[in-house]
Amino acid sequence: MKTNTIILLLFCTINVFTQQGKIFFETNYNTFSHTSLSNFQEEFKTDIAPIPVKTVDDFPANIGFTLGYEILDSNTALFLSYNSSGGKLSYSDYSGIVRLEESLNGITFGGIYYVNLNKEKQDFKIGFKGFGMYSSLNLNSYSEIGTNIQQDNIDFQSFDFGIGAQLNYEYPLSFFIIRANIGFDVVLGGKLKFKDNNEAHLINNSGEDVKTGWSGLRTGVGIAFNID
Repeated sequence: MKTNTIILLLFCTINVFTQQGKIFFETNYNTFSHTSLSNFQEEFKTDIAPIPVKTVDDFPANIGFTLGYEILDSNTALFLSYNSSGGKLSYSDYSGIVRLEESLNGITFGGIYYVNLNKEKQDFKIGFKGFGMYSSLNLNSYSEIGTNIQQDNIDFQSFDFGIGAQLNYEYPLSFFIIRANIGFDVVLGGKLKFKDNNEAHLINNSGEDVKTGWSGLRTGVGIAFNID
């Protein structure tokens, strides 16, 4: 069964690249919400009160990357993206150190269907996409109070699914094409399961599932090359 699946994927890949299209690469600037993880971080601050830990990072806007292939005849594209974000709490004084670091990474694979808004120039188009994501979260906590040192490093993973829409603009220059887009993604986050135990997952103090929260604004600027 595994061999048949690999053969099918190879056949689909070869079939895609034998059709006329273009390869594109983008750098993305994203403002995803990550509300659930941000709230979880705030709960941690409350739990260790009265230690006055400060928020250093709270899952800010981040840079990502996208690689894709557009099939011109069918107005479709396949793409692979990487995004990362994170949070950090920290406190230190003469009595000790308390630190919590949260590193979030996401790999996305999906497809886009384009609708041309200008059929003559084909420079403006709307893209509708569906995708799946593999997300990983690392929680690294460290405390040093006097001679007592404690450190924990825990990994979680989740599988998320989403849809999105974007407005694309392309401008040909010599042998390559400049492209830009802006859009919004809505992601249904899965449970963040312990990497070492898929039967358990991350919850907050209210017993609610903590999720990745990749929904939000996504922009991109990049280049494309025609493949005949």
